[in-house]
Amino acid sequence: MSIFSINDNSNYGSILSQAKANKESKENSKINFANAFLKQNATKLNDIENKNSQTLIRSEVLDNQSNSINNINKNYYTKTNSPNYDISSEFKNSIYTLKFKQADISNNTAYGYSVDKDGYMGEDFNEAAGLPKDFKIHKSTLDEIERVAEYNVSDIKEYLGVDKYYDNIDMAETIKQYYNLFSNALSQSFPSDKTSFSEADINTMPKGYSINGFYNGYGIFQNPDPIRNNDIAIKSIADYSDVRISNVYKTSEQFDEADSIYSDSGGLISGIKPETLGLSLEEIKNVSQAKYECDFKPDMSFYPKNEDGTYTREDLFMSLIKSQEGRVLYSPNTTLNPKVEAYNTAMAKESFNGPAINIDAIMTDKTAFKDFFRYWAERGIADGELYMYEKGISPKQALGNWALDAEIKQAIANGWKASSESINSYVGSIMDRLNNLIGQTRV
Repeated sequence: MSIFSINDNSNYGSILSQAKANKESKENSKINFANAFLKQNATKLNDIENKNSQTLIRSEVLDNQSNSINNINKNYYTKTNSPNYDISSEFKNSIYTLKFKQADISNNTAYGYSVDKDGYMGEDFNEAAGLPKDFKIHKSTLDEIERVAEYNVSDIKEYLGVDKYYDNIDMAETIKQYYNLFSNALSQSFPSDKTSFSEADINTMPKGYSINGFYNGYGIFQNPDPIRNNDIAIKSIADYSDVRISNVYKTSEQFDEADSIYSDSGGLISGIKPETLGLSLEEIKNVSQAKYECDFKPDMSFYPKNEDGTYTREDLFMSLIKSQEGRVLYSPNTTLNPKVEAYNTAMAKESFNGPAINIDAIMTDKTAFKDFFRYWAERGIADGELYMYEKGISPKQALGNWALDAEIKQAIANGWKASSESINSYVGSIMDRLNNLIGQTRV
């Protein structure tokens, strides 16, 4: 009998079964290892996949669409980009899900606009936002604006029992308003086509700016005004669509004087308060830093860098947005959760619009501010400033002076009131200082 003529196949079947079991055990061990590795190193994997995972997702989607079922079965176990591991596609997909659980890989869109394979907003977004075609805005920046916006209203959401404050945020309009302000500020120092900025360039820029126009204080309810858009009052968000640079403070002395006039007037002059707009070298360098969870902190690793070490337009623009706290700006297309809108409507009706007079009105009719200030001073709006003025005390002496603060409060509690002569003299001194400053800084 030939040794190859074996009638009993039981031993042969046992060998095959054992080999198959060994192979399955080995593959299961790899899957178990991969899953354990994922759980233990989720944060690290998140960082590793940060920059290239969008490309990997896109590639895998295309591969899955083109491969047949037979090919998928044949290549059930695939390798990741790392040469060190032969890890199952289940593991790889877990990494992608971890990093891009909110990514819409079917059509690559965000906030109603296209997103390219690297996560940058598409040309349709740039057009809607009034940005140059080659200007880069990464989706992560818009996500950060949304995160900050939702985080800063956590108390209201908890009170109302809702998960989201905004039903929709018009990100294109928010970026458009910021960019208009940015362009206006930059045009005070540089040509519009400048795309790189050295430290020397930035150090030659003004120390600050004041912005003029209607912009409701962020998170501050205002009583609906029939002259203005009531929707702004209800949404309680800022509107920068009409703001412009009104004064440029080239020196630190001008900046400090503007701040002092604003303070000494009891905050009654709108359009004079100075801001850096995030365009100082220190702010630009630290744009990714944040002290608190509520702070806007864009991930600048996504933005291109100039090879010569200079700063890009995007660097400066992100710093400006940060200086404005990364707030959502007004658009009729930005909508609130219905419960939030009802709450805000009730709050707005009970709120009081703070007094202020625009700097344009002052320059047109200088007597208007004197009458305006006198009216509010008689109602106690600047009692502290007037008390120090009558006593010959410099405002600088009040900084950190708790004893003086207690003295002023006690005097007011005892019925102290500024005389008409003091009010007239005080407002006259403010007007003299304001005229002098505006003559140097007015745009």
